[in-house]
Amino acid sequence: MKAPAGSDLYVTPSFNNSAVFRSDVSAAAAGSVTFSGASFETDAYSEGHHLLIEGGSLSGRVFEITANTATGLTVNDPGSELGAAASETASIIPALTLGEMFPNGLGGKVEVNPGNPDLILFSNDNSAGVEGLAPDAIYYYGDIAKDEGGNIISQPGWRKVGSPLWESHDDDVLPVGEGFVVRNNSGVDVSFFLFGEVMLSQVQIPIASKSAGATDNLVGVPRPLAIAIGDLGLETVVSVTSAADAVKDTVRIYPEEPSGKNPTPDVIYCLYSDGWRQVVDGVVDTSGDVLDSAIVPAASAVVVRKVATIEDEVVYWTNTWSLPSQS
Repeated sequence: MKAPAGSDLYVTPSFNNSAVFRSDVSAAAAGSVTFSGASFETDAYSEGHHLLIEGGSLSGRVFEITANTATGLTVNDPGSELGAAASETASIIPALTLGEMFPNGLGGKVEVNPGNPDLILFSNDNSAGVEGLAPDAIYYYGDIAKDEGGNIISQPGWRKVGSPLWESHDDDVLPVGEGFVVRNNSGVDVSFFLFGEVMLSQVQIPIASKSAGATDNLVGVPRPLAIAIGDLGLETVVSVTSAADAVKDTVRIYPEEPSGKNPTPDVIYCLYSDGWRQVVDGVVDTSGDVLDSAIVPAASAVVVRKVATIEDEVVYWTNTWSLPSQS
């Protein structure tokens, strides 16, 4: 991928890691699952691992593992929904981290000025219920570190703005389905690669809406190929617009080669009464055919803008995908 000079590129990890364990769940309750016959080392998966449910109503849902016993896992289950996973197949997957996805930083660039880095990567904080993106965590690739004796040494790795300059964040997790922004502050184009394994399973991605106002969710599916918007499965999480001049939820696609920071969308879509259509100057363009086959580029993060809801809520976007046939 290429981040042009002086630009913001919206990206989502298009790969994941392989499962290290897979079996049917023998018992499940809010926040925990049990696998009969398992023999885990205590807390072997308590950091940097996810539980992926592979069947039933939670198929594709990813939960952060916080502790484990010999046969059971404790997970972060904010909606207390995990009881529905009983008897379903589930797997343990090592979480994708910054250090794995970008082992040499972005384009091999090591920052020499942590106070004003050329290349940064940041996620979106959508907790306030506002339009637009607000940085949640900001990272750069630096080389200041400390050895075991507390001496300053040179050791490249990911650092986090606001944390000690020598503190490694290589193991910080990139949540499944979350997009991020690569900001190139320099005057030179930078190319980089995404690493990982193709995720073939169904995946569920959280989409938030707030009572305080419209909310922007920077998200994407972990797939290595471009997908038509009509095949993404967003119909289950966006409100249908029935009047052309009263647009509800929208999906915003950003440039693959942006020309500046805080770019405007290349195109804005809404789910109209007859299918996906473009929104132009705040009004649905109802001319011509529906745009269900319009392509969303591979590894591109999109913004799903949810209109204000009566109460704060989270719904789950379910994406089902398989490798195209080679015949």
